[in-house]
Amino acid sequence: MKLTRRTVVGGLMGTAALAAPTILRAQQRELVMIGYGNEQDRPLMRAGEELARRHPGTSLTIIGGLSTEALAQIRAARGNSPYDMAVMGSPAIVNALAEDVLEPMDLSMIPNASTIADRFPPLSYGAGCPITFEGIGIAYNMEAIDTPPTTWEELWDPAFAGRVGMCRPQSNLGLGVLAATSEAFGQPQTEMNFALEKWMELDPLVGRSPPLLQQMLERGEIDITPLWHVNTALAAAAGLPIGYVKVQGPGPLMLPSNVVHFVNTADGTRELVHEFADIMLQPELQEFAGGAPFYFGTVVEGVETSEAAAPYVPASEAERAAMSSLAWQEIAPLRGETVETFDRMFAG
Repeated sequence: MKLTRRTVVGGLMGTAALAAPTILRAQQRELVMIGYGNEQDRPLMRAGEELARRHPGTSLTIIGGLSTEALAQIRAARGNSPYDMAVMGSPAIVNALAEDVLEPMDLSMIPNASTIADRFPPLSYGAGCPITFEGIGIAYNMEAIDTPPTTWEELWDPAFAGRVGMCRPQSNLGLGVLAATSEAFGQPQTEMNFALEKWMELDPLVGRSPPLLQQMLERGEIDITPLWHVNTALAAAAGLPIGYVKVQGPGPLMLPSNVVHFVNTADGTRELVHEFADIMLQPELQEFAGGAPFYFGTVVEGVETSEAAAPYVPASEAERAAMSSLAWQEIAPLRGETVETFDRMFAG
């Protein structure tokens, strides 16, 4: 089926809600955004409500899950893209730039961009505007594991074999964990085959996405797994005995989430996308995103990490100084080949 704005919006049963969701307004000016598809969309929805208040007749529809098919549809849209913007991590930006589907964001059009901490914009590669960040660490069942690993290398304790979850590298999480694995054992981050062989030693149970890994941990199918700190916080907020370690060697690792603008969108969309990003950078929105239950990392100077968020987000001056990311521009182009190899090795 050909994917158009009509089919995308028409098939949105169960997706995130709209700001001012009347049919009349949706027909006037509707932005379609690719988000997370779960509770993590709430800060985006709040920014959409503010955008709708400023521009009556404008609404925001958020759908979950960026796919290769979606990028192909955007590239082929010729002025009628089914999507206007997305929240996208650094490696996905590298891949999207290779697909030629992004209109680079102009930070000079976003007044609040001047408040973004210096460490984040370089990881947008000139294409996105950072709005939050997520940590890559280790989530574990506190009733099943007394002493969780504090470094990536310690995850290879034989006691954890057969109890570990692993995300497919189609996800930024899975790809990043493979790069971290190589570095932990003294190899270049790009040595994906080395990392895949190391993971075979752990006999992991594979989840196709971070939310599925979160569910596997909640159901007790696994006891420990690399996971985004936000997914871990959401599981703990549900009352489950799920702990989180801000793993080192390398780390604590973080990945900025960016607002990006797709090509082939309608006239006037670019200005609204930039204004949306500006709203996301307001201190009130940053504090909301950094609060319970998701505890997104905030990117704006002067917005402090709360005490409640400290178990998940680097909070102290020392932790923030040690926070690092990965060589995404070298790693992301390896995604396709790595996924194929991963599927051959871990299928079934």
